[in-house]
Amino acid sequence: MNWFIFAIIGILSISIANIIQRAMMKEPESDPLGSSIIFQFIVALITGVFALFKGFVPPPFAEFPFNFIFSAVFYALGTLALFNAAKKIGASEITILSACGAIVTIVAAVIFLGEVFSIKQVIGTTLVLASVMLVQSKLKISKNLGSLYAILGTSCYALAIVSDAYILRRYDAVSYAPIMSFLPGVVLLLAKPGVVSRLKGFINVRYLKNMSLYGLFYGIQAITYYLALSSGANASQMAPIFKSTIILTVILAALFLKEKEKIGVKLFSALLVTAGVILVK
Repeated sequence: MNWFIFAIIGILSISIANIIQRAMMKEPESDPLGSSIIFQFIVALITGVFALFKGFVPPPFAEFPFNFIFSAVFYALGTLALFNAAKKIGASEITILSACGAIVTIVAAVIFLGEVFSIKQVIGTTLVLASVMLVQSKLKISKNLGSLYAILGTSCYALAIVSDAYILRRYDAVSYAPIMSFLPGVVLLLAKPGVVSRLKGFINVRYLKNMSLYGLFYGIQAITYYLALSSGANASQMAPIFKSTIILTVILAALFLKEKEKIGVKLFSALLVTAGVILVK
């Protein structure tokens, strides 16, 4: 299957996951750290079952020790930051601010991976980011702690993605997904083992159901993202393409989370970002 098809599936999945995450974290008893750890392990389980079905390949830890550690740590930091952001601000605001991640990924991929970024792709990226800037200016995003968490989280993810791309040049993408879902959970648990005692305070049947659903859609996104990279996509291409989730998420947020402010501006931006995605392809 063409890498662009994998990318589209991933975009749809992560947009739905963004809505579920915000709905969960709006609850007063929600815990960002505990939720981050549970989320990572659920995604590891879901992607692990798929990897076993497809044929799991043992990870080459000895060959890329630094890259595995780098990705695990930055995914852990990114997940924790984004769960904290979802606790404080809306899904629309978080996804708009995630445009910062595209810039970080493109710059890092060009510098560290030697990827070539064509003129057509530059124009496409410009259109994608222009649409994000339009929405951001019209929504008058506040400079609060939640916004800082969102920028930190997406920037950490962006750096981890560049490390992923290097590993996936020589390793199976499907097998990588559960490994790089499990390791960030371990990093967070080792950093704050005391969180275990807090889990019983917010875990219930409804929470586990929502978290499992969130993990499922995120797991689909993780698998398709890695498959796209291993099927010929560059990290510098995938970054702006996945920024189209910004517009899709704000539309879904308006429908399901009642975040309806400036919906006309959001729809116009969707046209810009679609044109940008086509050019980047």
